[in-house]
Amino acid sequence: MKITIELSKLVDVVDIASKFVSKNSTLPILQNIYLKASIDSLIIRATDMEKYVEIELPCDIKIEGAVTVNARMFLDLLRSIEEKEVEISVNMQNNVMQIKSAEDDFEINGIPASEYVALPEVPQNNVVTLETRNLVDGVERVEYTITEKNFSPVLTGVLVKTKNDENGKKLVFVGTDSFRIAEYKISATIENDFSLIIPKIAINDIKNITKYAAEKETSDLKMKYSENLIAFEFEIENIKITATSLLIQGNFPDYEREEIMPTSFNHTILVDKTLCGKAIKKIWILTKDINNFIQIETQADGVIISSGKTDKGAGKTKINAIIEGDQIAFAVNGRYITDFINAMDSEELVFNLVNSQKPMIISDKGNESYKYVVRPLISN
Repeated sequence: MKITIELSKLVDVVDIASKFVSKNSTLPILQNIYLKASIDSLIIRATDMEKYVEIELPCDIKIEGAVTVNARMFLDLLRSIEEKEVEISVNMQNNVMQIKSAEDDFEINGIPASEYVALPEVPQNNVVTLETRNLVDGVERVEYTITEKNFSPVLTGVLVKTKNDENGKKLVFVGTDSFRIAEYKISATIENDFSLIIPKIAINDIKNITKYAAEKETSDLKMKYSENLIAFEFEIENIKITATSLLIQGNFPDYEREEIMPTSFNHTILVDKTLCGKAIKKIWILTKDINNFIQIETQADGVIISSGKTDKGAGKTKINAIIEGDQIAFAVNGRYITDFINAMDSEELVFNLVNSQKPMIISDKGNESYKYVVRPLISN
């Protein structure tokens, strides 16, 4: 194997591939990436056996061949080189890779490509076309509600499903840790209804590829799925990328029931998100050790955000707000509020409440596509 390739593009795609290798496996082959020089392209593959990526990068192929090398070492060496192009060759007798530039000469001991695992076949029957930016938005609006370790496997992933509303069929992203729920709807070209749960760790890596595609002004991508697999296909400039993940099997909670996601409210609070975030962080100084507890109490012209009495002391601060409904006081994990503030677009934050005990709906004013449900804390 012998190729000449543009270094900056190679670094970009090896960085993407390195996210898909196994972090904890005792098998060296799963810490490696697969490289195959064939005809006029370098094919790169990586997997941790749950998520997979294949990248096809055009380059100057002098001799065909294939090998696997440690992903982290390969990437670190490439990043250390300060040339526009590098020459990569492999001795197929001993699987030693040589990386050469005008000033550098490195060797990496590899493992035969024949020992690498096969990637699953990409589903072809069900295809959805998405705008690149929409996929990034959909994942970022819900991922913060999901933990990678949970008593229920279905809660460790992002639910992606179709949903009909007054404006037609939408693609919906949902995340929950059972204490809060985020739902975000986007437009997409969809034919068939479906409901899939994608592991958080996989969808985050796919989101990073999507961000890279957006930076390169790639307008859209294709999502292909089956009962067990989902694949995202990108064409970024002259680079082809396919990222595939196993799906989580199981039934996602029925979160749209009125007792979980209410639609009728008795109280509404409208506040400036920046002022609200700053107020919450002041109170955190006293309540970081007790679930970031804050209490919010409405007044005629604003809200009081307070800590109650704690072992460290007590504090309260007032911010202006527009209030609808009778006076109300409720407690909540302040971190849950700031997480939403960091994900929303507009400057105004809306709290809709039934009472102080039932789940509240928090929203981004003017954005009907984004809903956030938070359970209140029961204060003593």
